[in-house]
Amino acid sequence: MIARPLSVLACVGALVGLPLAQSQAPQPVATTPTPRSDFGTINVQSNLGSFRLIDGEGRVEVSFKGTILISRLVGEAIPTGNIKLEHETPDKQRRLYSGQGTFVISGKWRAVQWFGSDMRLRWNGKGIIRITGEFDRNLETGRYWYDEPDKWQPLPSTSMITLTVPQQRLTPNVTPRERPSGG
Repeated sequence: MIARPLSVLACVGALVGLPLAQSQAPQPVATTPTPRSDFGTINVQSNLGSFRLIDGEGRVEVSFKGTILISRLVGEAIPTGNIKLEHETPDKQRRLYSGQGTFVISGKWRAVQWFGSDMRLRWNGKGIIRITGEFDRNLETGRYWYDEPDKWQPLPSTSMITLTVPQQRLTPNVTPRERPSGG
């Protein structure tokens, strides 16, 4: 007999609570940005060397010891660690930093140049990168890879290498087609 009044009370409570639950504003759902189809990712590691990112766009995260020059950035450059602004042109189009730490650069730029040691770079975007690796104590120059870390390539020691982001292949994926014989 007691079970019936409790079930009636539970139904009344649910009906009263229903409008309260529906009156709350919907919560926004956290979304991750959709990757752009014209963007690619490159990773570079070098114990001693230099690079230049030319006419780039996207997001670069680079940790290093040394000097970095950022030219004509439309976006933001956030240093962390012991990186100090050494010089800035009056029009703020070129900024020179030095020290040790990490930089996150987002937006579009004409050039980002670095020289130093202990560099790790990850760039998601598009543009051109020119890299030179120097021999370190272990006679290593560094390496780069696009998507798969186990498919890395060594940096050249006597010259500069120019790469594109996203990766461009000389031979596109083409299916051969048999041509009819005769004239």
